[in-house]
Amino acid sequence: MELDINEQDPEDMDLTDVVLEYDDVVSAISVLEKRREELRTRILNTLTEKDIDVLRIGNVELRRHKVEWKLWRVNRLKSYLMERDLWDIVESVDRKTLSRLIEKGILTEEELKGTYDVETRYSLHVSRV
Repeated sequence: MELDINEQDPEDMDLTDVVLEYDDVVSAISVLEKRREELRTRILNTLTEKDIDVLRIGNVELRRHKVEWKLWRVNRLKSYLMERDLWDIVESVDRKTLSRLIEKGILTEEELKGTYDVETRYSLHVSRV
């Protein structure tokens, strides 16, 4: 795929040109996101195999961060929160709202055990050093 970015101001462009350039940009982003995910998967697999969390190549540094991701079991959680008159605050399984309720001490991790499964996920951060 070849992308020719038109440097004209969209205000000065014909609507047809704007739409066609927009389509080119959306297509290019889609291709790049797919490629980024392929590269990310390969990098994370290699870091996992070799048990590496920080990798430096030249002036590029990659950091692998481990995150425990809660997969909430809505049926169990909803009934529990309804008993505590908290479902109206949450209304759906919203990770941020639940985290705030835990941080404020309204709920505890212990009492919520059994309402979620934990999945380990990794994020990958790149920086120039």
